[in-house]
Amino acid sequence: MKLMAWSDHFVTGIAPVDAQHHALVDMINAVAPSLALGEEEARRVVAPLLDKLVHYADVHFKFEEALMARTQVLPEYLAQHHRTHQAFVTEVLQMRQQYEESGTLSGKELLQFLISWLTFHILSEDKRMAAQVQAIGAGETPAQAYAALSPVGGAPNAVYNDALIDLFSLLSERNRALVQANQQLLAAQAELEVANCSLESRVRTRTQELSQANAALLQERQALQASMEQLARIQSQLLQSEKMAAVGQLAAGVAHEINNPIGFVSANLNTLAQYAGQLLALIDLSRQLSSHLAPEPKQILDSALYKAEFDYLRQDLPDLIRESKQGLARVTRIVSDLRDFSAGDDGPLQPTDLNQLLEAALQAVAPQLQGKAEVVRELAPSALAICRDGSMGQVLANLISNAVQAMTEPGRITLRSGVAPNEAWVEVSDTGCGMSEDVQKRIFEPFYTTKPVGQGTGLGLSLAWEIIQRHHGHIQVSSAPGAGTTFRISLPRAP
Repeated sequence: MKLMAWSDHFVTGIAPVDAQHHALVDMINAVAPSLALGEEEARRVVAPLLDKLVHYADVHFKFEEALMARTQVLPEYLAQHHRTHQAFVTEVLQMRQQYEESGTLSGKELLQFLISWLTFHILSEDKRMAAQVQAIGAGETPAQAYAALSPVGGAPNAVYNDALIDLFSLLSERNRALVQANQQLLAAQAELEVANCSLESRVRTRTQELSQANAALLQERQALQASMEQLARIQSQLLQSEKMAAVGQLAAGVAHEINNPIGFVSANLNTLAQYAGQLLALIDLSRQLSSHLAPEPKQILDSALYKAEFDYLRQDLPDLIRESKQGLARVTRIVSDLRDFSAGDDGPLQPTDLNQLLEAALQAVAPQLQGKAEVVRELAPSALAICRDGSMGQVLANLISNAVQAMTEPGRITLRSGVAPNEAWVEVSDTGCGMSEDVQKRIFEPFYTTKPVGQGTGLGLSLAWEIIQRHHGHIQVSSAPGAGTTFRISLPRAP
């Protein structure tokens, strides 16, 4: 049953206008049940309906106003009709804005507005517009056509009465239909109660089947996820291994080529410092003896020393030599790291207590710990692993040193150890500044460092990664900015 029945009372006599009116009536009938049932159901159709109304108004109003302009109805009547159209558009746009901002709009109010506007706009404004268009088409002037409609006599009232009669007839018919529908509903409810008994049993059975299928699917998904994660780890390890191999070859060549020049540069720099000291002492002596010279030679000597800025040179030359030695020492350290990076294994694999390696590493970096970090031990009674104690001790000392350097104020370093069925592990945790995810992705890359220039080579963690790979182990990092950092090394467990 439709809410609004199209009847001859709505016909204007202009076919395109009537078709557009009819389309609007169909549009309202399509959404009327949803708008009238309640807010939840109305919310589903409000937004699409408002969009359709905006489009309808654009097409329909432009057509009517173009028709009136071609027919040359009175300008004041065209303006009045345009204002009526504009009022409808404004109301619809305000409703859409309200719905977009608050998500709420009464479906019943929207339905009431559309029915009222459609009924009285067609029966009043559009009927009058059509009458004028047809009269002008029959030969009347626009003024005559408009004047003929100005007196509101009994004809429009008769139209309204007929429309109301149709509406009451429609309501009566709907009431009869509702009574019949209610009877059918009661019968359907009785059938539904009978069907529910068997349906509940089938639902329970189907639910159990779905639960079992879902559990199996979840297991398969977890297994697939684990396989994908393992594949990603293997790919990452292969890529890192290839990268380390290439860097190792480069490091070996670079260290060999640079080592010899560094040797004679270091020797020459020490000799140069000695020569500079002797020259400065000789010039000082000449200045002391210049007092015994005649005035003219003494003036020449003093002028030469002044032009050469001897006092500045005397102060700056030792600083330059000292900075050069520091730079050379850093180059020497880099070359040493490169040689360590490219070096092979430094001894046989053997059972080694990781707790003892931690204690030895602590002793090696003890001067760095003074006043900067408290050391907390959470060690297992024994943590025997298969490793080379020399290289693994170097790795642990480097991790503890990095932990100290990560602290901008006194903090805590926690050393842990433990065993699992097939591995022994150690952890070095600090309460330092922590690292972002982007930094964690790159910390094992050769030459990558977050330290200021001159304070790190960027090879410590990449060398640690390479050493641990040679031991068939793995290293993991867990960190966050401001939350400290934990490195965990896992190695094959000794039997």
